[in-house]
Amino acid sequence: MTLHWTARAALGGALLGGSWAALHRAEVQRADVRVGDAVRHFGGPALDSAVRHTTDLGSVYSVLGIATTLALTGRQRLAADVAGVGMVAWNVAQVNKTRVRRQRPYEQDGVRRLIRKPTGSSFPSGHAAVGVAVFTLLGDAGRGSLSRRLLHAFGGYVALSRIYVGVHYPTDVLGGAGMGLMAASLWRGPVAAVNAAAVGAATAVGRRILPPLLAIAGRVVFGVRRRQRPTPAVAASAA
Repeated sequence: MTLHWTARAALGGALLGGSWAALHRAEVQRADVRVGDAVRHFGGPALDSAVRHTTDLGSVYSVLGIATTLALTGRQRLAADVAGVGMVAWNVAQVNKTRVRRQRPYEQDGVRRLIRKPTGSSFPSGHAAVGVAVFTLLGDAGRGSLSRRLLHAFGGYVALSRIYVGVHYPTDVLGGAGMGLMAASLWRGPVAAVNAAAVGAATAVGRRILPPLLAIAGRVVFGVRRRQRPTPAVAASAA
């Protein structure tokens, strides 16, 4: 069963706030390193390649690609939601990176890095924020319980992949995931309500204004045609 948007937003806020508070505790930072090492311990050439080629599903380029695909397949409303929530999550994460200066695992602890060097602070993970936000919305719109669960889980995979490729600590992705969950929850709650109200108001106004406008347009068009059509007497004299 899907959680209400307020419960999701609260959970996201708890993840974000808890991970941010943990940055100031030395024992948590040591645990960060151990958990990250454990995630990367099971790696191998095949897994390295697979994760390296899919971790960017939490990028803005992926957001635009998914939104474009949805729009071309007739799901324009969902495409707009994906593009909107993805860009919001990415930009909020980038703003927070300027407030929290944290080195990345490959800089601080010499962890192997499987992708090119990213820019900005390690906390929070922008890819985790975008991945969780986008795939939460996609999961909610999924057709069938299995597809919904897989799409929801894929947001978690994107977050976990950032640890695996060596560019984030676990607390970074928890903070980013919390941010993404909050973004998706607010998008499904207040933002959706505002959008629905705006669409409803526009529809109501259109229903009131459109019929008179069409009637006026019809009178103008048919009136012009009647004036242009010659009467039988005029037509006979012309012959």
